[in-house]
Amino acid sequence: MKIIATIGPSSSNKKVLEELINNGVDIFRLNFSHFYEKEFIRILKDSRSLNKNITFMTDLCGKKVRVSENLKTVFKVYKNEIVYFCSSDVYLLINNTNDKIIPLNIKSDIIEKNDIKKISMKDGTMNFEIIDKDKVFLKAIAKDTGVIRGGKGCNIPDACLGENLLNDNDKKNLKWAIDNGIDIIGQSYVEGSRDILHVREYIKKFKGSKKDIKIFSKIETMAGLNNYKEIMSFSDGIVIARGDLVPECSMEVSVEEEFKLLNNLRNENYDKEIIIATHVLDSMKNTLNNSISEIESIYSFINNGATGFLLAGETSIGKYPLQVVQLLNKLIKMYKK
Repeated sequence: MKIIATIGPSSSNKKVLEELINNGVDIFRLNFSHFYEKEFIRILKDSRSLNKNITFMTDLCGKKVRVSENLKTVFKVYKNEIVYFCSSDVYLLINNTNDKIIPLNIKSDIIEKNDIKKISMKDGTMNFEIIDKDKVFLKAIAKDTGVIRGGKGCNIPDACLGENLLNDNDKKNLKWAIDNGIDIIGQSYVEGSRDILHVREYIKKFKGSKKDIKIFSKIETMAGLNNYKEIMSFSDGIVIARGDLVPECSMEVSVEEEFKLLNNLRNENYDKEIIIATHVLDSMKNTLNNSISEIESIYSFINNGATGFLLAGETSIGKYPLQVVQLLNKLIKMYKK
């Protein structure tokens, strides 16, 4: 079984990288949602000096909805407060206003064409109910209190966001990955074969004599779950990315669908990687304690066909990245039959 550790401020030190490798991490993940080129190059260099065969994975952002980086200020929203969502291009045309306006990195026609009922942020911990709309604005009431800043990930359940084409930023990041010897590309929000083929075609264009790059498709929507056969056929593996799957589908539905997918994949004898991502040992971000529900979940995934786990915040920003990896490695050895 594979252990994938996301590298961030808590784990980028060379000594910590060495300890992670020594305690069972197979793959280091660099997330292009937080791309710092000089830091990424240093991590690659340090890691390869420790183990020249260490595998690296990077994630493309895909059609992930985010608060636009054009947001002019950071501000706090309070529960039951009214806010307005709009596209980034509309936001740039707005003069000073007392309203709290949140620009999203989507086009106005998505707001106009979709019957949007809710928007969530921060893995579903901050939620907004849409109470009115026109062609360019969504009027919403905040259901939670939180801080709004550019770059924050958002989920708009059931909205059609268009085809998952490679945008300019994804192309730049993918070229960087090719040039720096990245082994695995994680494509976000995969819902069909075309989402994967766009990536393969771009890699083929620039790869030349460089080694082959694998593509892991991240399953983050109901459409992705429903099209798993097509996606699996064109991918080298899948990542059941629960950080976005939960706010897209609801927690109750996500849990049921995860195990339904694992059961189908097992019965159909797929021999590709099936990675469980995020919310693996979240309770250990800030404490050395873990919960019985997390241990039970890990046991269930191991014995229902998962081939690995992807640690996100636990190793990138959590206080105890090494202890998290040590525990997960111990549980895999204990529960793998």
